[in-house]
Amino acid sequence: MNIETIQRYYKARGLQWPEAKDALWFYLSEVGELAEAYLSHHQDGLTAEEVQMLEGFAKHGMHADEIVSRVDGWIRNNDRVRKEDISKEVADCEMMLAVFMHSLTGKSPDDALLEKMKEKVGDKSGLL
Repeated sequence: MNIETIQRYYKARGLQWPEAKDALWFYLSEVGELAEAYLSHHQDGLTAEEVQMLEGFAKHGMHADEIVSRVDGWIRNNDRVRKEDISKEVADCEMMLAVFMHSLTGKSPDDALLEKMKEKVGDKSGLL
């Protein structure tokens, strides 16, 4: 996603742009929410080990959520009581990963992925 779009979204919501460390905690919180949402909709198709793993991600995500809740300018918009839409949780993860990457390096995850792909297959492969 275009980082300028995310920055406009932050401005429209009245959010402060996080430093890289805080953005990482936000991202991990979102991963926990994604794990929780997936479990709420697809637990029947999972092994006991997979359920335990996702429950651990959800628990650690809640802990990350507690950490970022102490960051100034943070607005909580999900009470974690509803069974969330998995696609929205994926979108939140993508956004917070982009915010983290940009805060840390000034790049987007898309740019980094393209660089990595070029390293693996080269520019002349016709794939990129």
